[in-house]
Amino acid sequence: MQEAIEILRLFKQDEKQAMKLLFETYYDKLVLYSYCVLQDKEAAEDVVQDCFVYLWKSRRLQGFVGDLEPFIFKMVKNQALSALKSAEKYQSLRATLEVAAEEGDVVESEEQRKIDLLYATIEKLPPKCQQVFLMACLHNKKYQEIADELGVSINTVKWHMKFAIRFLRTNLEDKLFSSILVLLTNK
Repeated sequence: MQEAIEILRLFKQDEKQAMKLLFETYYDKLVLYSYCVLQDKEAAEDVVQDCFVYLWKSRRLQGFVGDLEPFIFKMVKNQALSALKSAEKYQSLRATLEVAAEEGDVVESEEQRKIDLLYATIEKLPPKCQQVFLMACLHNKKYQEIADELGVSINTVKWHMKFAIRFLRTNLEDKLFSSILVLLTNK
């Protein structure tokens, strides 16, 4: 508890030292906590590192008022759950494609064609727009999280999403575009 108070006090004086102390104090505990959710050491480390990077870039702790420890543990838990959800979506899609491939179904080639078309179309988006779209869709990040992570305004994120959706609507088949809309509205 005293360490958390010291870290917050230090953030007002020397951010680098505060981040160093935050890392030394909580990194191992947060990785273990994240591992309990993900059951994957590397993924757990990635989640914790992403949270530290977010805290550094956003300067979220500079004027933070409250209890630091529950805040960072909740942040890691939310990020781990988001990573787990993304991994489950990926595994589900992969399993579906593998089953279809084993059965030698025509469905596999049709589904694969749709996936290839979707990714090819997404790759045609401008780089920043593509990045925002993938963060929102694949990583289930909220617009504010994306804005904070990229260091842009929330309106910029909204503009990129609007542009991406308009572009995909124009360049994809109706059924495939509808699937994307379902993905976006289920968030």
